[in-house]
Amino acid sequence: MPVVIADERGGIHLTFGNDSTIFYAFSADGGQTFTAPAVAGVLPNLVAGATRGPQIAVTDRYLLITAVDKAGNVFACRRNRATGQWSPLRPINDVPEVAKEGFQDVVGTADGAFHAVWLDLRGNQKNKLVGATSTDGGQTWSANRIIYQSPSGSVCECCRLSMAASGNNIYVMFRNWLNGSRDLYLAHSADAGKTYTTPQKLGNGTWKLAACPMDGGGLALTKTGKPITVWRREGTVYQASPGEAEQAISAGKNGSIASSVGRPVLAWETAGTIYVKQPDKPAVVLGTGQLPRLAVAGQTAVVVWENKGQVQSATLAM
Repeated sequence: MPVVIADERGGIHLTFGNDSTIFYAFSADGGQTFTAPAVAGVLPNLVAGATRGPQIAVTDRYLLITAVDKAGNVFACRRNRATGQWSPLRPINDVPEVAKEGFQDVVGTADGAFHAVWLDLRGNQKNKLVGATSTDGGQTWSANRIIYQSPSGSVCECCRLSMAASGNNIYVMFRNWLNGSRDLYLAHSADAGKTYTTPQKLGNGTWKLAACPMDGGGLALTKTGKPITVWRREGTVYQASPGEAEQAISAGKNGSIASSVGRPVLAWETAGTIYVKQPDKPAVVLGTGQLPRLAVAGQTAVVVWENKGQVQSATLAM
């Protein structure tokens, strides 16, 4: 699954995994063209399918790609933005082989820190949210900390995680498994990841489900730092902000969201077709495929997705 982000300079960064290789590509023209994919790192037994693949974040000095192997270890490699050199892969988890599900995410902040989160089995073999912070560009990581564990035993095991950050505010969205319901929750740290509040449920409805939907949704921040989310309940994609009622967007799944200049943009898939939508405008069909992700640079939205094992992309003027 490809993942795309935008940096503060308007650059677009793309990563994806294939077999045991982590690839990286860059666009300097708002996603119109990308450099040829280059090898960022090689991780034997890389986990790369069903939204479990490499994730990417950026700060002023470094790019960071995080990835998980099939044994359940989380690794990071960084690229110096001045020299273009990639570091070797380094472990993040301080208890071995605990990220068996392979779901993780990473975000960079304006002060140069990176924050990572993943599903972790430590202690009781139940999946919980665990995170770590790097203040030296991903070279070393803090002691791992448990962010949340469900009173019902485990959070949802097969749904991707999403992170977003503004200043010292770090947000993590995940699908919980609480009292038989598989709903999306948002955890918030106001002290740069040192502590987190009790996660808040998103939306008013609930989804009683005895299986995992394998659909974690997406998270972004407005220009004022307010979280906005997109996620699926049953067969419908919703948009929601904390403490507010959800708004139905479309039938579909695998939603993604990005925001710039105060306008959130959504992407999702419905029956093998990729859609993108701006506020107060009809949805636009981009093509066939699955697992869309998007980023916004200035007045352009860049959407990437997977189609028959290939990475495809499209742009949309905002």
